[in-house]
Amino acid sequence: MTQHDPAFDAEGSALKLLRHPHLARVVHVFVPSAAVLVGVSVWLAEGRVLPALLGVLYGFAWWTLLEYFLHRYVLHWEPEESWAKTLRRFMPGHRSHHNDPHDPDDVVSVKHSFAIPLAVIGLALLLPVFSWPFSLSTLAGAALGYTAYEYVHFACHQLPMKNGIGRRLRQHHGFHHYRDETVNFGVTSPFWDWVFGTLHRPARRR
Repeated sequence: MTQHDPAFDAEGSALKLLRHPHLARVVHVFVPSAAVLVGVSVWLAEGRVLPALLGVLYGFAWWTLLEYFLHRYVLHWEPEESWAKTLRRFMPGHRSHHNDPHDPDDVVSVKHSFAIPLAVIGLALLLPVFSWPFSLSTLAGAALGYTAYEYVHFACHQLPMKNGIGRRLRQHHGFHHYRDETVNFGVTSPFWDWVFGTLHRPARRR
């Protein structure tokens, strides 16, 4: 296991996020991919930007739902059957992260090949309903949503996040790690935990 880097414990800026190689890889893969998808979307829409912007927002919103389901049903899937264990090895790991949440090298996923089948499935679901420009920009929004997820997740474990929304997200995710793994699966937003009944609600004091 990689030794914890004390530099991430000190009070600092978002530059710490940019320093980590796993996060840099996420940016280098998903942000350019999103830019290309938006560019093709605008080109197919004959220069109209509005469908691309709406698609990006739509895709970002859908990512938060996908993030919830992936975290709850894939990352926390620990099967007993041998065939399922074999299948599980091809998916991103998560147990080691729960065993040592403070390890900065075990926060960000390094298996990005999952994006290809998800993109194919996404297009198959979008194109019967939406146009090509909107569908492609929706994929771009999802790619940006994934990037935001990795950054927020890393920050929750490695940065102070003492103020405002950051503090709330850090507390929300911290309860999932240190108190109850069966609640608070959303990382970038607690909204879907609230919708599906997995949001931890502190007991009210009399």
